Amino acid sequence: MKDVNASLREVAVLQEATEMILSSMDADTVLHHILLIVRNYFAVDQCGVFLMDHTSQELFCRAQNGYEDPKILTRRFRLGRDGVVGAVAAAKVPMYIPDVSQEPLFVPGSSQTKSELALPLVVREQVIGVLDVCSHKLDHFTDDMIGLLALFAAQSAVALENARLYATERRRMRQIEFINLIAKSTAGANDMEQLLLTLSELVSDTFDGVEVSVLVREADGSMTVQAHTGSGPPEHAPFDVSEKNGIIAQAMASKRALMVNDLASKKDWPSCIPGSSAELCVPLLCLGEILGAIVISQSKSTSFTVEDSTIAQAAGDVCATAIKNMQLSDELRRVANTDSLTGVHNQRFFHAAVVQEITRAKRTGKSFMLLILDLRSFRNVNQHVGFDAGDALLRKAGDLLTSTLRMGDTVCRYHADRFVLLLPNMVTSGKPKEDIDSLKKKIADGLAQIPVPAGAGGVLHATFAHVSYPTDGDSEYGLLRLLLQKLNDEKERTATL
Repeated sequence: MKDVNASLREVAVLQEATEMILSSMDADTVLHHILLIVRNYFAVDQCGVFLMDHTSQELFCRAQNGYEDPKILTRRFRLGRDGVVGAVAAAKVPMYIPDVSQEPLFVPGSSQTKSELALPLVVREQVIGVLDVCSHKLDHFTDDMIGLLALFAAQSAVALENARLYATERRRMRQIEFINLIAKSTAGANDMEQLLLTLSELVSDTFDGVEVSVLVREADGSMTVQAHTGSGPPEHAPFDVSEKNGIIAQAMASKRALMVNDLASKKDWPSCIPGSSAELCVPLLCLGEILGAIVISQSKSTSFTVEDSTIAQAAGDVCATAIKNMQLSDELRRVANTDSLTGVHNQRFFHAAVVQEITRAKRTGKSFMLLILDLRSFRNVNQHVGFDAGDALLRKAGDLLTSTLRMGDTVCRYHADRFVLLLPNMVTSGKPKEDIDSLKKKIADGLAQIPVPAGAGGVLHATFAHVSYPTDGDSEYGLLRLLLQKLNDEKERTATL
């Protein structure tokens, strides 16, 4: 009858272990089932599952019940050197200790432990961990129990490996989905500010309870926070300190993601967000160029994992590419819309700006003005003192107009010696005629102060004309046609004086 009961128990254990393997792909659930089965079927007082950290070649307690000493939960066991579990992992064979008081390798998890059985968790000849079971009785484990637990350990190893592979695939899918989401979101961004804010929000949504800061390197080499998602706008000073002697400095030096989980124990560590429990920094690198960094600050009392670091690194790589593409796009747009001689906007930009301003004016019900000026007798400058001197005068005229205009106004070089100004704020005072006349006089006085080389005709003068939307036209074509006609009429009138 005893053998029959033992056989039934063996079948029951193996059947439940098989169901566990087939029914769950979650590592925590598998570990819970392992502890539950060992406790229910083998009447042990302690059970622990120690998993292998293949990077450090150490074992750590991943799940347990019955351990009284908290130190064993945080201790790392080196293969072949620390404890019974370390010896079993190195030898890949079970070890039974009927009396732990006679075993020098024994590391107590409880003061009442009398016997211990440790079994390797092996998959395809690779140790992934150790199943450690203990009893408060001397020589508690019989040969049948040891044989059955060995079979159960083999089943448990397969279940844990399946859960690990499943988690790896889910992590890869999460990375792919995250990268695709970033790619789609950044593709629709219209400017750098929108892009960086979108990136910070996406990263924040991926990690719980964090603050995300996106830093971008400026032309002078310094980095500034240009997007932030979290409790509120952060102070810049802590980031400057971290860039010199903190996680930003170390991440930049290593050129890879870096995480620090024990900020509370590092009293002299310059954390980017005061009060953070952990930090994760990802340098933004594109073709070897450091564009900036993403700093993820954990506000909860939790730590970052290796998986978090991997996902953050993948996000950083995609973000760096998106930022570089936006920078190149902005530079291309700037070059395409800038007059190469004077540095002000060109005619191409002016036409697009007028169309955009008409759309905005229709939506808001506001007016705007266009002012054009033609530098009089400028051809004489090129003929008598040369084109280089003429180009220098055009650049000075462009600088004068740029410094004269107010916030929101736009100056463009329209053609040759003509400049045109887009003035959306000129009619806000209720006296547009006085405002435009005052601006003309200010520009004329400024032009007269620009030194002209001898023999070029004295001082610079200009002929002005202006139109107003919607009084003088409600389309770009209508406004520009009338503006140029007024300019020609004014030139003819002044030529007869």
